[in-house]
Amino acid sequence: MNNQDWVCTVEELCKATGGQVRSAAHADFFGVGTDTRHSLEGLLFIPLKGAQFDAHDFIANAVEQRARVILHSQWRAEWEPLTKLATFVQVPDTLQALQSLARFWRKKNNYRVVAITGSNGKTSTKDFTYGLLKDTIPTHASKGSYNNHWGVPLSILGANSKVKTVVLEMGMSKSGEIWRLCQIAEPNVVAVTTVGKAHIGELGSQAKIAEAKEEIYTAAPTAIHIFNMDNEWTMRMQSRSHAKQIKYSSFNPEVDVHFRAQRLNWDGLDILGHVQTVPGHTWVHVVGRQNTVNLMCAAAIALAVGLRPEEIWAKLSLIHDEAWGRNQILQLENGARVFFDAYNANPDSLCAMFKNLYEMDVDGRKFLVVGDLQELGTFTDASHEEVGERAGAVGFEAIWYIGKNSAAFARGLAKSGKQKTFLISAGIDAQMCKKFGEQLAPGDLVAVKGSRGIGLEAVVESWALLTPLGKKP
Repeated sequence: MNNQDWVCTVEELCKATGGQVRSAAHADFFGVGTDTRHSLEGLLFIPLKGAQFDAHDFIANAVEQRARVILHSQWRAEWEPLTKLATFVQVPDTLQALQSLARFWRKKNNYRVVAITGSNGKTSTKDFTYGLLKDTIPTHASKGSYNNHWGVPLSILGANSKVKTVVLEMGMSKSGEIWRLCQIAEPNVVAVTTVGKAHIGELGSQAKIAEAKEEIYTAAPTAIHIFNMDNEWTMRMQSRSHAKQIKYSSFNPEVDVHFRAQRLNWDGLDILGHVQTVPGHTWVHVVGRQNTVNLMCAAAIALAVGLRPEEIWAKLSLIHDEAWGRNQILQLENGARVFFDAYNANPDSLCAMFKNLYEMDVDGRKFLVVGDLQELGTFTDASHEEVGERAGAVGFEAIWYIGKNSAAFARGLAKSGKQKTFLISAGIDAQMCKKFGEQLAPGDLVAVKGSRGIGLEAVVESWALLTPLGKKP
């Protein structure tokens, strides 16, 4: 394979990573891969190490998959015969080499980089931004939630030489992580969507979460800073920033981007407002009032990279939220529908879903399948009790709780004063899936949400779906 839109030489690789050539079968490569289950033809294979694996064990597979260059941090005699088929380059650490190569690639191609973080909405905002930009500016966006120490560099390396703008999502679970990602990506436009309670178990307080999120601004002082003026924490960040700013708000019209969702239903949002001085009114095909914030942030980013307000209004109506496990509306064979939003969850996103379910009408009854919220540490009981109370206010016909925090959820449910059918299981139970599914009738809606580790897609997949769930990211 020879992709002239993506070419890097082994000499450049060594310069970027400090690597030493052990064998020189090839002088260049045409992309980067880390998974030997897929074709690596023409690519550089980077074996990463995890808690449970070391991809150095699969280097022979990588050569079999026609990798052109192999990066490695150790040497095994068994690889000697493979040096005639692939170039081998040794580095001290393959993850650091991946990050260094990504930084080199970003500089070589002079990309304009957009970096987005936040407790909620960063993936949706990244996808909406890509939707606004892609037909006007050659744009590459990170796939799925490639937002960590290896996902961000791989996302950068996924862009070819024709790309002008790279849109990245940056995640974190502890202080310093976003700062490091910004050193790799050197973003030109940065945004924090919201500061909520995600990762509060690791960091201990919302103030600490805000401090870690603010690294995206402090690490990129010359970038254009995008600010949410409806969140108390991001408003404080805005007051400390001395960079060029673009601000958005649903409540204060004296900003650059101002949207309000006049109506919402299961087909989307009726958005009214203005982008700079240009008023507009459009229907956007994304579900949930919380997406108003994400759409405003995406519009502000589009302004920052040069789109005119009129272009932004025209493109908003073309956006669709099609990501796996994020606000998916699925049809069952029995006529009921599933609102599948179980890619991940935290207290804020779950409460936002309950607010949407309370506001939006359905023809039949409302049901809920909910799983544990993880990574909450000492806040676990209080958070589950809070979301239980919020759930009680929606008026669900029946709730099935999956996980170990059902007692705290039940206490909150009891506080709401709503006596509902409440089912509990420690894990996903096939009998319970069948029992719960048999309750559903035409016109009913069942919402499914919980932390990713619970694997709630197994519940949905046990029911007879007319709408395919799609491929898991």
